[in-house]
Amino acid sequence: MSSRRGFNAWVQLPLWAAGSSLAGLVIGAAVGLFNQGGFETPIVVISVLFGNVVGLTAMVCSVALFPRLRGMPPGLRWLLLGLGLLSGSVTGSVAVLNLYPLFVFREPRLAVAVVAINGLLSLIVGGVVYTYERMRLRLSDSLREVEEVRLVEARLREEAARSELAALQARINPHFFFNTLNTIASLVEEDPDEAAEVVQTLADLFRYTFKVSDTAPVSLREELDFTRGYLKIEQARFGERLSVEWEIDAAALTVLVPGLILQPLVENAVGHGIAPRAAGGKVRIAARLHGDGVAVEVADDGVGLPEAPDALIREGHGLGNVRRRLTAHYRGEATLELRDDPDGRGTIAGFVLPPLERKTGVA
Repeated sequence: MSSRRGFNAWVQLPLWAAGSSLAGLVIGAAVGLFNQGGFETPIVVISVLFGNVVGLTAMVCSVALFPRLRGMPPGLRWLLLGLGLLSGSVTGSVAVLNLYPLFVFREPRLAVAVVAINGLLSLIVGGVVYTYERMRLRLSDSLREVEEVRLVEARLREEAARSELAALQARINPHFFFNTLNTIASLVEEDPDEAAEVVQTLADLFRYTFKVSDTAPVSLREELDFTRGYLKIEQARFGERLSVEWEIDAAALTVLVPGLILQPLVENAVGHGIAPRAAGGKVRIAARLHGDGVAVEVADDGVGLPEAPDALIREGHGLGNVRRRLTAHYRGEATLELRDDPDGRGTIAGFVLPPLERKTGVA
């Protein structure tokens, strides 16, 4: 607190001097008005000087003494504070009286009384300033602790998001990777060109998963491109049993969304909606502006919900991870919903994301 955390002593000095001089001027003028001898300039000058003695004593103690008292026991702290204020005020008062020796010789008892009054005023002003400083520092410490806690919580949320995204990536990679390898193996002899295309698409998908590993949001366009690649490989695997329909509002493509937020919904639609049906089915991906945000749906015309939606969105599984990530990323303003298709066939999974910044420069 040597500089009072933002108030330099050289800034404090003229402020304290101005305030102390004004207080002394008011007191001197009041004494002159009530004095039978009338208004006397020396009394006003002496009052201004004594005002500065009291004020500057409190200021010097606030800069030089107060910080050193914080760690001391209360009794010793107040004793040293009183001694510092008294010694400063007495020394200053005596110095002022030395400038007016005739006043001392003429009114010695009054001079002693003035020194005592200045000492008392210094104790009062210094005590008030010290109490204010303690409250200010406590508030500052509390605010700093709150900020530190907030930063720790933000860091923990970020680390949790990274861990969750890494877990999601780890779950996608082996499960999807081995199915894709089987698809490539079956295509190598039948259609080498398509097999090579699937390999390239798989490489692009893994490249994307590494890109979003820092948990930074991506544009909806990037997320949809990843989803197209994923479904392209699934279509190579299922053949004509899987068809895909896209209903994308071009104005929504620049909206930022969490990375890998769509893939679990598409995987669930393909794996639990379409795969169990011998005839296969269709997956529909829709995205449209919703106010300044975006609404996203992944629907299938498959077997429908085998149980209550909440029972399917389980912790540790794809849909559960999506719901948790949405809740954490948007502070509870977005969540995953799972419901039966209104036509009575298939399932719809979707979410509405609140407004976020848009990604510029996305073609």
